[in-house]
Amino acid sequence: MPTPLTSAHRPMYPAAALFAALAVPLWLAQLGGLLPLGWSPAVHAHEMTLGYALAVVGGFLMTRLSRPMVAVAVLSWLAGRLALLAGLPAVLALPLCFAYPLLLFVVAGLPFLRTSRSGHNAVFGPLIGAFLLAEALFWAGQLGLLPDRGQPVGLLLVATLLLTMGGRVIPAATAGALRRQGIALTHRVQPRLEALGIAGAVLCLLSAITGLQPLIGAAGAMMAGTSALLRLARWKSLRLLRQAEIASLHLGYLCLGAGWSLSAGAALFDLPPAAGWHMLGVGALGILASAMTIRTTLQREAEPERFPPAATAAVGLIALAAVLRVAAAWWPSMTLLMAGATFWTLGQLLTAATLLTRPRRSRRGQDALQEA
Repeated sequence: MPTPLTSAHRPMYPAAALFAALAVPLWLAQLGGLLPLGWSPAVHAHEMTLGYALAVVGGFLMTRLSRPMVAVAVLSWLAGRLALLAGLPAVLALPLCFAYPLLLFVVAGLPFLRTSRSGHNAVFGPLIGAFLLAEALFWAGQLGLLPDRGQPVGLLLVATLLLTMGGRVIPAATAGALRRQGIALTHRVQPRLEALGIAGAVLCLLSAITGLQPLIGAAGAMMAGTSALLRLARWKSLRLLRQAEIASLHLGYLCLGAGWSLSAGAALFDLPPAAGWHMLGVGALGILASAMTIRTTLQREAEPERFPPAATAAVGLIALAAVLRVAAAWWPSMTLLMAGATFWTLGQLLTAATLLTRPRRSRRGQDALQEA
């Protein structure tokens, strides 16, 4: 008998949401002196990107695995989180933290390189592999082998993945929703704007990795932000405000464009760097991860794609968290941080509850990326 295949989204999506709900309060508890975790800002950024975000990426891309392989993926991801939470020595924590991004590259990244005859999807293979580089840079910084570059490379990689993958998935979902209204989406692929965004993101990443030419990195971030905002402007968002499952994706992509632009403004106009980082991490990543995990779960479980009220509330709470956290970058305040963390945690808990309470039915034959 052939080995039955399953999707990693069932365990990985709720695990990601529950971890995100826990990680931010733990970080604030350390900042307030309540818990001596020993986490640096670099560890916090690492766990929200190479921990939370990569769990969502894995759930989205690892769609045809045996059950033992799904268990290996979940356990390797969990081992990396526990290693840093427990403060294990680097000789133990480092291999545990590398295990999951390596597995993700082998399972999901290499197939993109093997099967993409054109350049349309080939970009995703190197992008997924680059998270191994981000992990290496993190540990080089932790061990004192490299100076702190000042920019979270992992977050920029996540933002690049959202820019490219979101630029495929969101217009595909938008076109379907508009088609049901009798409206055609004429500006769907937009290859020139996509190329502009990818080129800008690469420039920004190279600047962050090397620590050289911050103005070039700022120009790249502005290119990426402009690409996202111009693409979004052609997706007829106002026609879809009553469809939360699509409107939330547009809101997340709006935060993505704004986050890239604010990151550029940090170098060009002396804006607070944390404003751009948290618009990307809390706004774009938080909203798009919550919306996509719920939406793809509904698709794969063959349920109606319309969001239940809890899903809409989850996205709204995370959006409020983003506004408050970005505001705290301009006006530092523990009150703003605590309020933002509260909304974030509630939004993530609602996301997890929505995912865990869905009935399990037969999986659809295609995943969202293939539909794009």
